Amino acid sequence: MLGSLVTFLTIFAQAAPAAAGKADVNPLVQYLPLLPIPFVFYFMLIRPQQAQEKKRKEMINRLKKNDKVLTAAGMYGTVISVDEKNDRVQLRLDDDGKVKVTFTKASIIRVVNDPAEAA
Repeated sequence: MLGSLVTFLTIFAQAAPAAAGKADVNPLVQYLPLLPIPFVFYFMLIRPQQAQEKKRKEMINRLKKNDKVLTAAGMYGTVISVDEKNDRVQLRLDDDGKVKVTFTKASIIRVVNDPAEAA
């Protein structure tokens, strides 16, 4: 969609001087088609990114004990404790409970709970 908009604007910009040879055209009119571009960028790029970040923050704030999570480092683990004050999450990485690692809450990418537990 953005490519076709750029193509249209290029054709329009090339055609405008040919038509302007007989009559004086205000230079602001030539740039009129460029005005919607910031709005297109906002609604197609910035706004969806903000919505995605909002969902991620909500997911991080809802972390609780025994949630299965995936970290940015690619490690799967189970939440042992959540330290709201220091922005940390302690994970158990194995089934025996011997390997415990502390991560920042921001390093949690998603919560991966088993579908059997949800039913």
